[in-house]
Amino acid sequence: MIRKLKISLAPKLFSKKGNVQYLLAMIVFCTAVISGILLFINNNLSLIYFGDAVSHIVRARQFIDSQQPGLMNIGTVWLPLPQLLLVPFVAFDTLFYSGIAGATIGIPLLTLTAVLIFSIIWILTNSRQIAFIVSLLFGLNPNIVYIALTPMSEISLIFFVTLGGYGLVKWIRSDYVGWLFLCTGAVFCATLCRYEAWLLAPFISVIALHRGRVLQKQGMRFSIFTSAAIAGIAWCGIAFWLCWNYLQYSDALKFAHWTYSVGTSTARSALSTHPADLYSIAGNALLWIFGPMMLGAGVLITLSMKRLSVRKEQVLLLLYFSLPAIFILSAILGGFVQVDQWWWNWRFVLSFGLFLSLASALALQELFQKWQMPFLHHIVVACFVVMPVVQIAVPSVGVAVYKDAEKSFSDLSRSATILGQEMQKRYHGGSIALLTGYGAGQRVMISSGLPLKSFNVKYFTDDSTISITDRYIIIGKDRRTGSLEFSQYWTVNKTSLLLSYELRELNDNFVLLERKTRL
Repeated sequence: MIRKLKISLAPKLFSKKGNVQYLLAMIVFCTAVISGILLFINNNLSLIYFGDAVSHIVRARQFIDSQQPGLMNIGTVWLPLPQLLLVPFVAFDTLFYSGIAGATIGIPLLTLTAVLIFSIIWILTNSRQIAFIVSLLFGLNPNIVYIALTPMSEISLIFFVTLGGYGLVKWIRSDYVGWLFLCTGAVFCATLCRYEAWLLAPFISVIALHRGRVLQKQGMRFSIFTSAAIAGIAWCGIAFWLCWNYLQYSDALKFAHWTYSVGTSTARSALSTHPADLYSIAGNALLWIFGPMMLGAGVLITLSMKRLSVRKEQVLLLLYFSLPAIFILSAILGGFVQVDQWWWNWRFVLSFGLFLSLASALALQELFQKWQMPFLHHIVVACFVVMPVVQIAVPSVGVAVYKDAEKSFSDLSRSATILGQEMQKRYHGGSIALLTGYGAGQRVMISSGLPLKSFNVKYFTDDSTISITDRYIIIGKDRRTGSLEFSQYWTVNKTSLLLSYELRELNDNFVLLERKTRL
């Protein structure tokens, strides 16, 4: 009876593409929502454990709530699109101060990404079953689900890269120029999300120019100049960012210099001088996050691409999805990105998941065609599915990206959160001078529940002194690189500050002062 039920349901489920997409979307969406609720109930700060998550969401709020609202808050280093996408949601206090604004946009993007992966794989393999399995594996990967619940920029990158891949494969199949517009438009958006997407612009340009030349020779109304113009859309994001940095900071590469200055020289050189360690750490990260089956499928497809029955569009999509991964490996070797074997920054390898998903689909197709034994198919699928289950069920394995986020919520972050809550209790109007380093000040801002325009963020320069007339002063005492100047400021000016301000809070990381009512 059960056997007959399974046989009768499978054709019905996969008989219509739309039915499978709706089911996939519902599963991924509901899983992400339930995961977010459980995490938030367990710890209401779990969605903003990452310091970068706080930085993104605070930057988005500053467009509409700061002492200098507007486009000037684009800044440098962080590409602007993820923050701009958050702006409509951070406008609501409940979504902003809780960090839920990130999930509000991340969950729909994750759901759409899973549906797009399904569509791409279905086009390339002509198998809805394989497309459903692989897209579900990606959409339910607990590491990707967690990053989608946060205000981090990875999920927006993944979505736009996937959307560009969908437009690319549809254009190759149909030669309809609208699909090329979709592809280049998506790549344009991806280049404004994260730097990993910057290699996609030249790749799409080469493909578009080559394809335009072929179509022109075939007598079709599609000139090489048309393809060049459309391909140019993909470069607009990069061009905008270079121009913005030049106009605002007189240095088109300001973002690169600033990024490279983060972290110690020792941390930067550790992997660049030992590339074997990099490949070992990257391999462990991929194994831990995506499991041995997906990683093995990626290696298999890469090594045997010529031997396998891989069509032209399959090769192009594999190359397309591999470029963000190649960029990240190059950035680590160059010292712009630091990772270690203790899960630190393993979220940078999440973009590998698109390549591994497509490789897994092609490997499953090859296996199912070669070995047409249903029981073997079930065993293989079960091996793919077991990894997400193990990550959630076995504490010693764990969800690497979540564990990294949890660890990054350090004593300094906890102290900043407590100080922000204390600031909310003591606040009676007036401005707050914020003298802290890195993201500690942003952590204070979001945990205070106060309007961001209340905070007057102070910066040090080599040839200036800080003039403070604010009612409150928050000074960071952390003596690490990037915040040492604030600690020195407190040490040097302690006596003079206490003539005008009363000490309200003092701990290992922060000082809170309030102006005396009578001087």
